[in-house]
Amino acid sequence: MISDLLIVDDSTLHRMHAADLFGPGVSVRQAGNGQEGLAQLRAALPDLMLLDLEMPQMDGVQMLQHMARENLRVPVVVTSGKDYMLISSVCYMGRELGLPILGGLKKPLRREEFDDLISRLDNDGGQEAEREGEFSDSEIRAALDAGQFEPFYQPKVKLDGGLLKGAEVLARWRHPERGIISPGQFIPVLERCGWITELTMTILRDSLTQWQQWARHGLRLPLSVNLSPLSLKGDELVPAIEAITRDSKVPPRYVIFEITETAVADNLAEAIGIAAQLRLNQFGLSIDDFGTGFATIQQLTRFPFTELKIDQSLVTSVIHKPHLQAVFESVIHLAERLQLTTVAEGVETGDDLGYVSQHGCILGQGYLFTRPLDGEAFGAWVKQRMHGTPAAQ
Repeated sequence: MISDLLIVDDSTLHRMHAADLFGPGVSVRQAGNGQEGLAQLRAALPDLMLLDLEMPQMDGVQMLQHMARENLRVPVVVTSGKDYMLISSVCYMGRELGLPILGGLKKPLRREEFDDLISRLDNDGGQEAEREGEFSDSEIRAALDAGQFEPFYQPKVKLDGGLLKGAEVLARWRHPERGIISPGQFIPVLERCGWITELTMTILRDSLTQWQQWARHGLRLPLSVNLSPLSLKGDELVPAIEAITRDSKVPPRYVIFEITETAVADNLAEAIGIAAQLRLNQFGLSIDDFGTGFATIQQLTRFPFTELKIDQSLVTSVIHKPHLQAVFESVIHLAERLQLTTVAEGVETGDDLGYVSQHGCILGQGYLFTRPLDGEAFGAWVKQRMHGTPAAQ
C-alpha cells in the first residue's frame, strides 16, 4: 500500500499528471531535479519514487548512481519521453546497482501501465522484507542440519489450453521463529561456505518424495530443480543424483535440471560433461534465465538442452515495449528451430499472458497462476484448479 510518494521531475505539468494517478489518501512529495530528490530521500524514504531521466543539474541516471552509493533503497519507476530502449537500459543499470527498480514507463503516463508496475510491489506475497546477510553462517548451518529447508513449488502451465505441465522446485527456509525465509537470505551463504550442493540434494530428495505422494493420487508432474554453477564440477554430482532418483523410484524423465546461461563460464568442460551425463540418464536439462547473459547462443550450441526458460526481464510488460517484443519473438523462433520447449518466466498479468501465448511460447510460469507453494498447499491448488481446468497429463 502506497501512502508516501515522491515524484522527481523537472516538469510541473508532468508532476501534476503523475500525482493525479493516485487517490487522495496518498501523500505526494515533489522535486524538480536529482539534487532535490536526493535531499527528499535523505529526509525520509517514500514508499515509491517516480524518477524522470531528463532534468537539469542532476539527471535521473546520476540520481540513481548517487542512491546506490548512499544505499538509499526505495522502489523506483523510471519515466521519460525518450525511447523504450533508453528507458530499459537505465532500468537495467539501476538493478545492476542493487536498486529495486520496478520498471520504466514512457510519458505521458497511462493508468493501466502504471497499475501493472505498482502491482509488483506486492509480489513478495506479504512476507517480511529481509536484508541479505542478516543470518550468520552458523545459523544457516544449524538450519541445514535440522532439516529446516524444504521445497516449494511453482506451476508451469501450458499456454494453449491451460494444462498443468510441471512445477519448478524452489528452496525455502521454514524458520521456527521468523516464518518462511526467501532464498536471497541463505543461498549466498551456502554457496560461499560450499554447502549449496548439500542443499540441492536435500531439496531433490524431498521433492521426489512429494512426487510419489502426488502420484498415488494420479498426479505425475515433471519437476524442475535448480543446479548452482558451483555444483557443476567433480565426479560426485551425477552419481548422487542417480542414487537419490533411483531410491525414490521416480522415472528420470520426470526430473529437469535448470542451469543459468552464465553458470558455466569458468567451468565449461566439466559442466558440459555433467550435462551430457544427465541427458544420457534421461533427465531433462533447461537453460534458465535466458536473455540475461552475453554468451547465450554459444551455450545453446554447447549444451544438450531440452528446454529454454525466457527470463522475466523479457516478459514483464512486453506488450508495451516494442524493443523487447523483437527480442522475445527472436528467442521463440530460435527455440523452435532448436526444438526446445519454451517457458516464459515471470508471467504476472493478463497482458503478459496474452502476448507470450499469441507469439508461440509453450509454457508459462509466474504469479498470475500462483506464487510458490509448499507441497500441501500446491496439492490443494491443483485440486481446486481441476474443478475448472484439466489436470496434468
